[in-house]
Amino acid sequence: MSKKDKNIDSKIDNTKKEKNNDKVNTVSKSIKLSDHSKKEELELGIPSVPEPPKKEDNLSIDSPDLAPDVLARIKKVESPDMKVVLVNCERCKAVIPIPIPKRAVLESKLPIVPISFVHNNLESKDIHCITIHLDHDFDIRRQRLSDVVISLD
Repeated sequence: MSKKDKNIDSKIDNTKKEKNNDKVNTVSKSIKLSDHSKKEELELGIPSVPEPPKKEDNLSIDSPDLAPDVLARIKKVESPDMKVVLVNCERCKAVIPIPIPKRAVLESKLPIVPISFVHNNLESKDIHCITIHLDHDFDIRRQRLSDVVISLD
């Protein structure tokens, strides 16, 4: 091999080493993670899973649309162990206060906790169920309405 060829080979090797060092330096400078799996995901270019967006239009106790009987039910049920969540029931066409045991949500291993609440429409005596999916901040991520069937035997 001639001097010219050796010189070209060494330049190519140096360029490869510089590129590899730049990648490693960029990764180590951008995020220093203690978890090995996180580092591996970062090196492989795997993006993290984003958290689903929260609804912006949450009902609150301060809403002027709340009826006085709803406020009375909230005060009656709310305690240090219970959190009241307000849900708009499409079948009743009313705001329903749902009492949630704080322990059920805070101690759950699930990131989104399903809670079902059975109630009836005061006008037509129609029994139905609202299932809400709460995050650990007691924000409603999703809600579903279903019929209730009661076995007679």
